[in-house]
Amino acid sequence: MTHPGGGRWVCLMYHDISAGAATNDGGPARFAVPRAIFERQLDVIAEAGLRACSLEEAAATADPHVAISFDDGDLGQYERGVPALVARGMSATFFVTTTWVGRPGYVTWDQLREMKAAGMSIQSHTHTHPFLSELDASALRHELGESKRLLDTELGQDTTMLALPGGDWPSLRARGLLPEIGYRTVATSRWGVNRAAHGRGTARIVRRCTVQGSPPLDYFKRVMAGDAWLASRRRVREAVLGRLRSTIGPSRYHRWRRSVLDAVAHPSRRETNA
Repeated sequence: MTHPGGGRWVCLMYHDISAGAATNDGGPARFAVPRAIFERQLDVIAEAGLRACSLEEAAATADPHVAISFDDGDLGQYERGVPALVARGMSATFFVTTTWVGRPGYVTWDQLREMKAAGMSIQSHTHTHPFLSELDASALRHELGESKRLLDTELGQDTTMLALPGGDWPSLRARGLLPEIGYRTVATSRWGVNRAAHGRGTARIVRRCTVQGSPPLDYFKRVMAGDAWLASRRRVREAVLGRLRSTIGPSRYHRWRRSVLDAVAHPSRRETNA
């Protein structure tokens, strides 16, 4: 296994870290990674001579590294993900949906402060987790501005990073609002390797590779190494699904995708409803 090299680096995207085994449930639990698997993945990164770090560190260091990121603010990230990172001297960026903070199953503001004090980066995953392409300029400004305001106020920081809910970009006409509001880095759901250099005066775009369930160790090693063949396959898949998404709209696409995942996870339920 080799590192991408040449100033290039991979960013891994996680959601929840579960206490038990992976599930084939079509719901959100499908994206969780079991704690034992997550801890083994962190060890594999270290064994490869790479540093697992936050996006801020990834952008600032020339050392071989793998960036770690989390979306949504699930409680398992605080209870199981952070301790595993701290025990290994690693860090990560946690993108939080601010209206979910304090809800059952999600982190609280006090827990986020603990995470920040432990060396973690806390950034924005919007205020209410909408599809941004469906918002007009006024709604987009409020959605992103309110999230940044709360994070800045509650955590005493300048929030500069945004992760797109569902990987959904604002409309082309409205994208200029992101740096205007204060977001200088945008984390996407697009697969690929990131390069050190990027344009000036625009938000930096970060590609992220999703990790979910209990992937085989060899597969995980290929992901963190930026395997070109694997990336090519993922980009083809993204292109096909992207065309469908743009045709039917992100909300309808999300409902369709969820129904497909539920049908795969619960075939007996599908047959009963047929």
